[in-house]
Amino acid sequence: MTETRIRLMIVDDHEVVRLGMRAAFELESDISVVGEASNGAEALAKIPVLAPDVVLMDIRMEKMGGIEACREMKSEYPTLVVLLITSFPDDEAVAASLIAGASGYLIKNVSRSELLKAVRKVASGASLLPPEATSKAFAQMSTLAQGKRTTHTTPAAPGNDLTEREREVLALVARGYTNKQIAEALYLSEKTARNHVSHILEKLGLSRRSEAAAFAVEYKLLHPRE
Repeated sequence: MTETRIRLMIVDDHEVVRLGMRAAFELESDISVVGEASNGAEALAKIPVLAPDVVLMDIRMEKMGGIEACREMKSEYPTLVVLLITSFPDDEAVAASLIAGASGYLIKNVSRSELLKAVRKVASGASLLPPEATSKAFAQMSTLAQGKRTTHTTPAAPGNDLTEREREVLALVARGYTNKQIAEALYLSEKTARNHVSHILEKLGLSRRSEAAAFAVEYKLLHPRE
């Protein structure tokens, strides 16, 4: 019986990096690099054709970065495994990776053996985010939520100026929903969902979805009011 190989897709905006990563897997009998992409949008377009099991993707790329692309990939392909990789450790990026649904997070200076081990681990269904990293990430999420609001008047109750619909949208953002998923869940147009997210960020004095998710987690706004 032929051994099932892990179908791997490499996504990075630097060709030299992609070539180096591909070379790291070439001699492995259980891993097959089925394709490459230079950004998240290109990767999303290629997934239906390449049908990868695991996407090894850089976090910071032009056109569409890894975290945004991961969120979209998990929305369209829930069983797809995404392993994010970056040049610099960043607690905020770890938190955002968790929210986006990534199975792991790596720093680019890992050794070849560590890279191979990481791909095999996430492909098996395991997480590459150790408990201490997860705890640190959620602590950072709380810090983000607080820090961005220091220049605003604190409301009597956190988020009390949000409408009921905005609270529903915020709860879904915290669960990692994309604008498209929010639109489908709440029977809205995608443009309306996007506008709601923008209004929520503006009202809370935040600039990123990860910070809004942190706010929802911190103030227990994950369940919309009936």
